[in-house]
Amino acid sequence: MKAVVFHEFGGSDVLTLEELPDQPPGPGEVALDVLACALNHLDVDIREGISRFPVEPPFVLGIEVVGRISAVGEGVEGWQVGDRVMPLLMDLCGECEYCKTGRDSLCLSAGFISFATSGGYAERLVCSTGHLVRVPDELSNEAAAATQIAFGTAWHMLFTRGRLHVGETVLINSVGSGIGSAAVQLAKLAGAYVIGNAGSDEKLARATELGMDVGINHRTHDVAEEVMRITGGRGVDLVYEHVGGDLFQKGLDSLAKDGRMVICGGHSGEVVPFDIIPFFRGQKQIIGSFVYDRWEVEKVLELAARGVVTPVVHATFPLEQAREAMELMERREHFGKIVLVPGGAS
Repeated sequence: MKAVVFHEFGGSDVLTLEELPDQPPGPGEVALDVLACALNHLDVDIREGISRFPVEPPFVLGIEVVGRISAVGEGVEGWQVGDRVMPLLMDLCGECEYCKTGRDSLCLSAGFISFATSGGYAERLVCSTGHLVRVPDELSNEAAAATQIAFGTAWHMLFTRGRLHVGETVLINSVGSGIGSAAVQLAKLAGAYVIGNAGSDEKLARATELGMDVGINHRTHDVAEEVMRITGGRGVDLVYEHVGGDLFQKGLDSLAKDGRMVICGGHSGEVVPFDIIPFFRGQKQIIGSFVYDRWEVEKVLELAARGVVTPVVHATFPLEQAREAMELMERREHFGKIVLVPGGAS
């Protein structure tokens, strides 16, 4: 099979297209023909060796995959050749205290796609049946690949962790990203007033089409000042933060008293200064959020299949152009998700 591999950490130039041996599925496993694989910024961190996950090259990237089962291993039940599926990011141990209490995202021994298995930047992938979720017929391969991480993460952040309520005001950072554009749609669907920011007026215009009420260009305006102007000096109830760097503090400064910030990432700066005094005087909260639970992915797939939310695909690339796809993502010129399609568009 063809796969995109890196043998050392570095920039996009370390990626090479290689021929790798096919791996047969073992007991409890299936082999998938990869139909689509969405890119994520975590892929860049892994490639550069800064992900804080254990990574040993050679390595095949790709954590957000849609595929069709091409072979099943011994003892597999309920799945058959031809099924179109989506491997969940995590295969749970099922034994730790978090699994037993329904907190999937905190599993102590989760097997992650591309870490415990090979990755989706390839023609084929073998994984445990514990990863598998069926893909609704109504979704194309590309749309399905653009759904799991963007909408699963957004649901977990907004509702499970952030406790967003009808009528609240939410600030969504970087609405042009996959998880930002997903959050705009889910927050609006939940009855929130949505303020968003991005680095271009074009991205703000696209987010407005998805339901954003007011947009702020963070390159030309101070986000916190604009939020206070828009809200009459009150601030927002919830900040949806996944950027880090300057926008982390701008998000804190945008909170109303007793407001909440939920955060899942920091690609623009993982270590940031923190002003403690206004934080505790305003009784504000910072809430960590990590990935999502299976039921949340199943829910957002259902919403996407019904057309209630729309996975946004900016562009598709063949496997041979994985380097160009990653470079586009790193330039932050896209709106929504970028997807690799090893066998051609669906």
